[in-house]
Amino acid sequence: MTPDDIDTHGGADAGSAVDARVVLVRGGRVQPHGSWLYVWVDVDAGAVAYVGTTGFDPELRAHLHLTHPDPALGRVRTLLGDAADGDFDVLAFPIPAGVDRADVKTAVAAELADGDPLPGVDAGSDGAGAAESDLLEITVRRIVDQVRARIAA
Repeated sequence: MTPDDIDTHGGADAGSAVDARVVLVRGGRVQPHGSWLYVWVDVDAGAVAYVGTTGFDPELRAHLHLTHPDPALGRVRTLLGDAADGDFDVLAFPIPAGVDRADVKTAVAAELADGDPLPGVDAGSDGAGAAESDLLEITVRRIVDQVRARIAA
């Protein structure tokens, strides 16, 4: 094996530069610096099972959703029970700066729910003032279109 054979970017070309990703830990706590919305698509049912947001890496959040004993962190396992042992595609979308995660989650969940509330989504959130944001609307539309395309595939 040569250095060129080592995959350092989770799938990037072997010739890619090795760049550090800095994870800040302050006072014994990880400081998340991302902003993500993720959608759990049940592969067998062809339906959205869960919509969530996080400041942490989406793969870590998906792992915690399935394995953490605290229901607040292991939310998917808590909400779906044994069904969480099924097959899911978790689609993760970065949320642009200046767009509130909660507003994106509420809007995406409403679009994808087709009248039926999705598990774990606070239907009481009104997203006050967010509907006027062009960036919010564009972000929501792009996410919803990609999720629907994935379900239809």
